[in-house]
Amino acid sequence: MDPSVDPARVARPGAFRTAARLLSLCMEGEIWQSTLGMGLMLLGSGLGLLQPWPLKFIVDALTVKGPPPGFIVSTLKFTSHALPIGDHKMGLIILLCAALLLISLAGAAVTVLSTWLLISSGLRMVFKLRCRVFEHIQRQPPAFHDATTVGDSLYRITWDTYSVQSLFNAGLVPAISSALTLAGIAVVMVGQDWSIGVVALVIGSLLLILVRQLEKPTTDLSTRVHENESRVSTRVEQTLAGIRAVQAFGRENYEANRFARQANESLRANLRLTLLQTAGQSGVAVLFAGGTAAVIWMTAQRVIHGELTPGDIVLMVSYTAMLFKPLETLSYTASSIQGAVAGAHRVFEILDKEPVIRNSPAARPLGSPVAGTIEFDRVNFGYRADQSTLRDVNLTIPAGSSVAMVGPSGAGKTTMASLIVRFYDPTAGQILLDGCDLRKITIESLRRQIAIVPQEPVLFDASIGENIAYSRPDATPEQLHAAARHAGAWDFIQAMPQGFDTPIGERGVMLSGGQRQRLSLARAFLKDAKIIVLDEPTTGLDAQTEADLLAALKRLMAGRTTIVIAHHLHTVRYMDHIVVLQQGQVIQSGTHEQLLAMEGLYRHLYDLQSQPHRTAAEVL
Repeated sequence: MDPSVDPARVARPGAFRTAARLLSLCMEGEIWQSTLGMGLMLLGSGLGLLQPWPLKFIVDALTVKGPPPGFIVSTLKFTSHALPIGDHKMGLIILLCAALLLISLAGAAVTVLSTWLLISSGLRMVFKLRCRVFEHIQRQPPAFHDATTVGDSLYRITWDTYSVQSLFNAGLVPAISSALTLAGIAVVMVGQDWSIGVVALVIGSLLLILVRQLEKPTTDLSTRVHENESRVSTRVEQTLAGIRAVQAFGRENYEANRFARQANESLRANLRLTLLQTAGQSGVAVLFAGGTAAVIWMTAQRVIHGELTPGDIVLMVSYTAMLFKPLETLSYTASSIQGAVAGAHRVFEILDKEPVIRNSPAARPLGSPVAGTIEFDRVNFGYRADQSTLRDVNLTIPAGSSVAMVGPSGAGKTTMASLIVRFYDPTAGQILLDGCDLRKITIESLRRQIAIVPQEPVLFDASIGENIAYSRPDATPEQLHAAARHAGAWDFIQAMPQGFDTPIGERGVMLSGGQRQRLSLARAFLKDAKIIVLDEPTTGLDAQTEADLLAALKRLMAGRTTIVIAHHLHTVRYMDHIVVLQQGQVIQSGTHEQLLAMEGLYRHLYDLQSQPHRTAAEVL
């Protein structure tokens, strides 16, 4: 999403629809445990509704003359045979205190169990959603990753996915519990005195109206908080990824100030959200206090006129407090839901983004064997609608041949290689493999036949063996060792403290440039693909390392269709064919000798590179 667009102003589905969609997406496999947890939770709420009654009977026993209710008398007679509970009134108080304790213990036990069941379900939903979002992001084409910062994707996977737990554990569960608790309290209060119950319910209705008014601004501010936190994460990721450049150029203060500005924006958004939530909670507290005072006054009036007992004051005030507690929970639940919905919107921005490059219904796996003939047929391509990177490219690469693509930066060399791998599709024309349009071949089977050796080796924070085996996880140790020998990596691997089990650090920082490139080459050997794409594989290497690597490259290229992207022309002199690109068009093609024999860009570039000691003024 364009970071310049205010996410709070983008039209989105309503909170209820978004919440329902997210929960339905993640609830599969959790129904049984969630239902059991909710059932226990409701049992705990029912036990909570019983708690005020022992207090009412204790107060009445101390203040009202006459016998207690019949069921209490019967219970007292039954327990007096087994327990020494003393005289009638003291025995009654002991019995009621024991009932109060038992209700509390049972409620606590049920609450612990139900909470564990429901929280574990919520966390498993986060796990499922995280895996789904991660899988979806990594299947997006390079165009998506070029336009999206790593920090933003990281934040969506690690933090926005918690929205499903917030919706479930801080939204759905307390909403159901609070609603049923409210219904139970309302029945009891109206049964005791309908006018008092109505007053309490009116106050509750006013509270719900207040919460409803706060819904939209809370959602908007929550969205801004998520977006600002994502930008802070992105800034940290980018700075630490380039920490060597930051330190080398002495830009620590600049980066610290830039981070502080973005963190300050996040702080201000959080403060605005906190202020709104605090103001809303203060309004709720005022309504609570007013409602409680009204109920106490009305109940006291009934007691003075003999219509209710003193114990009923305790009962009604207790239920009033209990009534406002679930209402307060609902107000907090609304805030939690709004914050979770903001994260859910960001999750669905990813899940709803269909990969541009995907298998068509007509796509079929590549047959066997694959020859490896590649043909560009009137291919046009642009990264943007108003930009043309390749224009009417026609090129045939015979099976088993080696072709070099040379030309100035931005000529379209890497773009052509990216089209072969189907990182992108042509905007016009077609690319054929053994006579079949790439769009009619499944992406998985196509990429199994292509091995890439990039200019900057892509290595992971794992062992040497794991990095080589990344292209073929089921390879045997013998195959792994053979690939290392063919790539010229065997000797330096054996010199490592743990051999193939030696960890190499993030992006292979514990290895030299030549060693990293040899591991990348070994990975290509192990894959044993029919098509090889080499993107400036010798850039930045010293002469001896480059010579050794070129020898390994020749072994890799034998019998395979090979595309080499090169700026240094001395590395492509022995290619079967050289294609010269300029401004997205093929302007020359032939062997090294043929191209040198004619006037043109290739000869000009070769002459420049053959005279490294010329001054810049002479070159210009």
